[in-house]
Amino acid sequence: MQRPSRPALLRLAAPACALALALAGCGGSSDSGGTGAATAAGSTSGAEGAPSSDDAGATDIYFTTGEQFRTVERDIPEGSPEERLSDAAEELMAGPSKREAATEVETTSQIPAGTEVRGVELDGDTAVVAVSPEFTRGVPADPAARNRSQRAEIDARLAQVTYTLTQFPQVERAKVVAGGRPVRTGGRKAGGSGEDEAQDRSDFDAPAQGPQAVQRPRGERSLSVKALQQRLAELKYLPKSAVDGIDGYRTQQAVLAFQSWRGLDRDGVVGPATQAALAKAGPPRPHGDGPSGRIEVYRDRGVTLLIKNDRTKRAIHVSTGGPGNETPAGTFEVFRKELKSWSVPFQVWLPYASYFNNGIAFHEYPDVPVYPASHGCVRVPAPEAPGVYRFAKLGTTVIVY
Repeated sequence: MQRPSRPALLRLAAPACALALALAGCGGSSDSGGTGAATAAGSTSGAEGAPSSDDAGATDIYFTTGEQFRTVERDIPEGSPEERLSDAAEELMAGPSKREAATEVETTSQIPAGTEVRGVELDGDTAVVAVSPEFTRGVPADPAARNRSQRAEIDARLAQVTYTLTQFPQVERAKVVAGGRPVRTGGRKAGGSGEDEAQDRSDFDAPAQGPQAVQRPRGERSLSVKALQQRLAELKYLPKSAVDGIDGYRTQQAVLAFQSWRGLDRDGVVGPATQAALAKAGPPRPHGDGPSGRIEVYRDRGVTLLIKNDRTKRAIHVSTGGPGNETPAGTFEVFRKELKSWSVPFQVWLPYASYFNNGIAFHEYPDVPVYPASHGCVRVPAPEAPGVYRFAKLGTTVIVY
């Protein structure tokens, strides 16, 4: 008997969160976003099911936008189950079309360009996909040797394959063999040994344990640090409540925001050039377009401005989309908010998430470097994330330059 079709996890997540909203902080179930032929899996709108592999027609191919899935329909011709699985895998490996990649809501793939399908076979209810070695480009074969970014990359690639193929009724799991070697995940399941190779959709569910705070060292308290903080607060790079005289992460991030906005070397250290600039600077001036209350994101500077009454209320250091995952420029609106958002493909918590462009959101992240590094989202330092979340109310205009 054919099992029920299974839509993308985040299409299901929003209604499921309605009951737990007050406890879990999973918001936005009544808000939707996304237009066009492609559908963001983080949206509450879009296709509500998977096609049957017994019928030729539209099949969802799972790409990404920001930190979430984005599905694109492809016509898969009639054929045997293995032929149709192979065709779907080839569509996935080929990546988004130029038109899809160039739309306002950019569709991307985490599977490296040049990856080829060598074959697909069914082993019981497991689809075994043989691909070229490019699939694991940039990621060590040994899960123990991978850093945070590499783990997220391989998780997203495997998620794209798993979700694309498990929509077919014959398939419950997917296994990827790249260059003759099974791709190992590192053991996401409880008690996982790192040898788990076949994945089903439940392997990408959010863990029971929520996001964990990163403990950062605190420096000593001093009058000189307090004076610096007071000046940064005057210039809107810190809130007044953060003026405590303690040299710590939040102050460093504020210095980085100031240096970025002023075009100085970004090292988080208040050297002579930064001291001179602090003495004569004024608060950052908004670009001037849009409603009087808005958010402006400056990708090249790595700075986000929270604007009220056409004046900068806060200037915050951020990191936007890295090469191949650039955050699209344009004007958007915040349409969904989740205190604890879960990225299905990248297997990571996104606390204080305010979505403004399908799967692209402002969210807290433990690593906010001085260069664009995300998968399209706007990474916000942990101390600043709650404030951005409060400011970015539903309907708030977001302008990305």
